[in-house]
Amino acid sequence: MPVIPGAPAPQRAPRAAQTEEERMSHPLQLAFTPQRAVRPAYGSGGRTIRVKANWFKVECSISEAYHYDVHIAGATPRDAPEKPPPEKDPKAAQRPLPAEICRAAMVQLSEKLKWPAGYWAFDGRKNMYAPFTQLVPKDELTDEVTVELEGEGRPRRLSVVIRRVDIIPIRSLQAFLKGQDEELAYHAIQALDVVLKHRVSYNQDCLAVGRGFFFHDQNVRSIGGGAEVWLGYQQSLRPCQTGLALNVDMAATAMLEPMELIDYMHEKIGDVQGRGLTPVQTRILMRALKGIKVVAKHNKFKKAIRSVCRGSPFEEKFLNEAAGKEMSVADYFNQQYGIKLQNRTMPCIAVGNGKVLLPPELCKIAPGQRRSKLTEIQTAEMIKTAAQRPDDKAKWIDSVVTQKAQFDRDPNMKGFGLRIENKQMEVAARVLPNPRLTYASPANFNPKGFGAWNLRDVRFLTGSQMASWGIACFAHPRFAEPDLCQMQANRGPSFIKEFIDMLNSCGVQTPTNPLPPCIMAPRNAAPAEIMRRAADAARQTFNRPAQLILVVLPDTGQQLYKEVKQASDSMLGVPSQCVVAKKAGIGFPARGRPQYCANVAMKVNAKLDGCNVRLSEGMPQLAPPIGARPFMVFGADVTHPMGGEDMPSIAAVVGSMDASATRYAARVSMQSGRQEIVANLKDMVKELLVEFHKVTRGRKPEHLIFFRDGVSEGQFKEVYYSEYSAVREACKEMGDPDADYAPPITFVVVQKRHHTRLFPLPQDQQNRDRSGNIMPGTVVDGAITHPFEFDFYLNSHAGIQGTSRPTKYHVLVDENKFGADALQGLIYKMCYLFCRCTRSISVVPAAQYAHLAAFRGRVLCRGGDSETGSVSSGGGGGAGIEFLPVNSALSKQMFYV
Repeated sequence: MPVIPGAPAPQRAPRAAQTEEERMSHPLQLAFTPQRAVRPAYGSGGRTIRVKANWFKVECSISEAYHYDVHIAGATPRDAPEKPPPEKDPKAAQRPLPAEICRAAMVQLSEKLKWPAGYWAFDGRKNMYAPFTQLVPKDELTDEVTVELEGEGRPRRLSVVIRRVDIIPIRSLQAFLKGQDEELAYHAIQALDVVLKHRVSYNQDCLAVGRGFFFHDQNVRSIGGGAEVWLGYQQSLRPCQTGLALNVDMAATAMLEPMELIDYMHEKIGDVQGRGLTPVQTRILMRALKGIKVVAKHNKFKKAIRSVCRGSPFEEKFLNEAAGKEMSVADYFNQQYGIKLQNRTMPCIAVGNGKVLLPPELCKIAPGQRRSKLTEIQTAEMIKTAAQRPDDKAKWIDSVVTQKAQFDRDPNMKGFGLRIENKQMEVAARVLPNPRLTYASPANFNPKGFGAWNLRDVRFLTGSQMASWGIACFAHPRFAEPDLCQMQANRGPSFIKEFIDMLNSCGVQTPTNPLPPCIMAPRNAAPAEIMRRAADAARQTFNRPAQLILVVLPDTGQQLYKEVKQASDSMLGVPSQCVVAKKAGIGFPARGRPQYCANVAMKVNAKLDGCNVRLSEGMPQLAPPIGARPFMVFGADVTHPMGGEDMPSIAAVVGSMDASATRYAARVSMQSGRQEIVANLKDMVKELLVEFHKVTRGRKPEHLIFFRDGVSEGQFKEVYYSEYSAVREACKEMGDPDADYAPPITFVVVQKRHHTRLFPLPQDQQNRDRSGNIMPGTVVDGAITHPFEFDFYLNSHAGIQGTSRPTKYHVLVDENKFGADALQGLIYKMCYLFCRCTRSISVVPAAQYAHLAAFRGRVLCRGGDSETGSVSSGGGGGAGIEFLPVNSALSKQMFYV
């Protein structure tokens, strides 16, 4: 259905009343039931254009499919004597066999029972779908098959039990698309998703992971350190305004290189040169090798590494029961296989159950294994390999659909009544006008149409006063001192002179005499002590408490940075600004120092309660529903520990403290690992409301806009009930006992982890930026968006590398009644106000500030493995972890930027 700019959105049937069970399952829910926002109308602002989206239309003609539960397990030999089953871990007993084994078993079964190709689809674990019932007579079958996999010593005898569990009403999708059902028929989407992935999952050169498919072909690239990148694609079936569509995007994953194990070990610990391994090297190998599957050269068996032994094959001994004596691993291989081992330095590895010892020189890393953790260098190389310009990515997507997915040759398409168009959808879009900005000078600044500008001849709107500050230097004092302690260095003006000059030229009033005291850190000095000394020296020099500590770091290492921020943000309550010596030209040749100093000056001004820039338009023009009344913009995010870490999650909420929504106070808290819902949201929001009340001298916000980052669609309902209600409860507790304070709330979920990409049309050279991406301000709210809920895609930033990813905004509640144009325009223009750069950014600043505050909270965790990193929204976690609270002196400052 074509989208007409400014036209009303399609109507949908009213939602069913909430059940008692739903009400009881959400204890925070209020007495009234808030209404999920439906699309008020399509936006009409901006210039209308056409763009290409990586979505492919899907037609489905079947009305139902049959869902079967599949249970595959090891079969007991018929002639085996009966004996009591061994005690097993209950969770392990319920866990399906690996997908590789399950898929092989289903192929054997389908051939044995002569199932027709294209009329069954299996997800590799427990679910099978068929378009009719004849495959499984009487709705259940039990059979046995024999599976022989490469690298296993003998064939596996497997039992396969298939039972029908449901009839999936595929037609319910059509009803949902017309707005006639309350909930999306998720089971129907899951069934068709499995059908679309079935054929490629059985490709021997393909690794299927979740929704992604990665190929070992000519596009494989090494990224060093024993890792390589496999390219492929991911696909997802989605309901949208035009019906069903398949979203296809390029994907990349890091894999282990299939190489000699001995070489991989050298990659990790270097050349041992004839001496034994140190305990540290042994621990490094243990972390690097555990779980990796290797293929033994002498018998081709494939086993996973369980541990690393202490000694080499010439030192490790075991009792050879067949020979009736103890012997070394090296002697065993010489006697049993005639293999004379050479390497006397690298330790043996224990594989399988840990009882089998193998010399590393007889092992190769098995192909097809994913690599989870990468170094900074490997990550950079991977990004470089995967990044593609928009036109190249669009061609790549077309090629994988025709050459890799090959839906036109897939028998399952015919068997399940599916048809997929082989060209990407062309959709209507609009380019919103860019805002005008107000600095102290110039007062009316035009950032032009490419979303980036610079600070040449610009003064911050509200410059702060930095009357007392000190320097803590952890770089080499011999080289750093001339750049930090005097106005003239060996190669010209020193860093400190250029930095102070830049601060003053931008409007941050900074004394030039005396220079800030500089504390040089001795080797192995405690960072917290150096920070305290820098703060004390600033007080003595300027006769007032330190407002900021400039920290010079020798490199980008995380541990020192972590200890510095713990000292400044929690122990001292003084903001710190870190610079890396080489990037700042401290003790190094000064390249691009003016731009570097300008970027640091923006952060310093924000941390000292200054305001860099605001929008020229006032809120009455930007957001008519709010007008001139006081309002608050909130942002919230949760960061989670990396896979395998037993660490807590960190939640952060930020709230605006001024009428231009440029200054944000933050509250950070620790919660259970991998819990996405913000557990302490009510108290955090209440604290920020109180802070706003103090800053504005007794005023309460009359309108709230809440941006929630990092939530997937499957969590919308929980966020809707739990977090929206928590915000409402926080407001209720702020009111007078006899007056209910209930400002209208607009609650928006911000999503970056999606795979929609928008491309300029090949013939359209006008509506693309310098990188070949769509222009900043490009918005799409039809065709590929939700059939009736209020969502849109907004590309608010200029492309730098690769293809830009638009941000998806999904409005769960809109009590302020913004409408499409007002909310889209407000969000886009706010993206120009991020305090750390002179660019429009890709997400609304409130969400980005919450993201930064949550990661700063991760830095404030002490103990455990918190220094290993984290990932943004995505076990218990947190045993023995101490969370250092943010110092109360920073309660309203942007210390986290």
